Amino acid sequence: MNTEQSLKEIVREKYTEVANQSKDQNAASCCGCGPTCGTDEDFIGIMAEDYSKLGGYVADADLGLGCGLPTKFAQIKPGDTVIDLGSGAGNDAFVARAETGPEGKVIGIDFTEAMLAKARANAEKLGFNNVEFRQGDIEQMPVNDAVADVIVSNCVLNLVPNKANVFNEIYRVLKPNGHFSISDIVLVGQLPSGLQQAAEMYAGCVSGAIQKESYLGLIEQAGFTNITLQKDREIFLPDSILSTFLSAEEIASFRTSGTGIYSITVYAEKPTASDGSKPSDAVEIEIRLAQPADYESVVALLKSVELPTEDLNAKLPDFLLAFVNEKLVGSAGVEVNGTVGLLRSVAVQEDFRNYKIAGRLVNDLSKQVRLKGVKELYLITTTADGYFEKQGYERVERAAVPTEIAQSQQFSSLCPSSAVIMKKSIEKPKIKLSDLEQVSACCTPNSGCC
Repeated sequence: MNTEQSLKEIVREKYTEVANQSKDQNAASCCGCGPTCGTDEDFIGIMAEDYSKLGGYVADADLGLGCGLPTKFAQIKPGDTVIDLGSGAGNDAFVARAETGPEGKVIGIDFTEAMLAKARANAEKLGFNNVEFRQGDIEQMPVNDAVADVIVSNCVLNLVPNKANVFNEIYRVLKPNGHFSISDIVLVGQLPSGLQQAAEMYAGCVSGAIQKESYLGLIEQAGFTNITLQKDREIFLPDSILSTFLSAEEIASFRTSGTGIYSITVYAEKPTASDGSKPSDAVEIEIRLAQPADYESVVALLKSVELPTEDLNAKLPDFLLAFVNEKLVGSAGVEVNGTVGLLRSVAVQEDFRNYKIAGRLVNDLSKQVRLKGVKELYLITTTADGYFEKQGYERVERAAVPTEIAQSQQFSSLCPSSAVIMKKSIEKPKIKLSDLEQVSACCTPNSGCC
């Protein structure tokens, strides 16, 4: 546990064990781990999301090891070359293949031989000649420079000791203007020492996770732009898992500490540069709540990017602003109507559009209005629908827009008929007590699955 290599061996051993379990064994337990149900596998079952509704889904390749649906958000186009990091039995690779089509190519990379054997057997059975699986360490990918249009990965980077190396490798193998969509586990706050030191929880993706801000900072340091959180979901660890590593008093302290374990799906782009170099310009961006005194500056910014200002509330409630050297360079606001909100006035000065300001404003603002009880955000756009799709927004018909939004001045008077209407749920998922009881009953001694 004291060296990077020993941590990798822990992961290799645990995932070899999971790969060698039969499908019947996995199905026999609500934890997805059969009679070996102990700790890390319990957690794997809790984190996993449902792939079954995605095109290209192959049940035999789904071992329930993910923590998100990165391929769903990856904006894969026909003909793309896609690389799946930590490809396992091939789940995301086969979903990606459905998007890139027979004219594209999918490369899966994994360092666990048992997983590679499963993936290759699945690909052969499906007759896919444009999907291949390579053995290798994702810190040193067996891939040439500038090969991939898109990179995906599902709950893998948290298992890698040196995450900066992985992001540098992703940058190397992506084509200029290529992008990635990665689901992973990150932290807000410090884990109790019992969790940090547990090898099982490392293989279960918890103690290998780092702080969310540090994680996003590594992406930025690697040279990526337009860094966007496409999904942000808090993970709940039942006491049945925590009790393996923590005392009752430590569990109680953990529950009230404010520490959070999150599944995020993050998108970022490799910028286009003629020499392939990383951007070196750095600016300090200050983001703060708007004040009524900022009104004239916000109006000037919105007019400069041809956004409407007629209905702008002079008090600027629920607005966030971005400043560089005390100069206003970005703004975003939400009109709150009960449990729904209208995202409006997302604007960034042209000279600062490569600094991810819009994404930061929208992400922070979404969290702010969620605390006010907002569950869904709507927006109206004529030019930025592609950008907001990458942030997890979905197109909706005008008839489906809630009355509170449809009656707003921006929607009813200022919104042209050609505009695209989009929606995103920002409500934190609720955990049913019955679900927790089921997990607790399954994953306790003498339950028949442990």
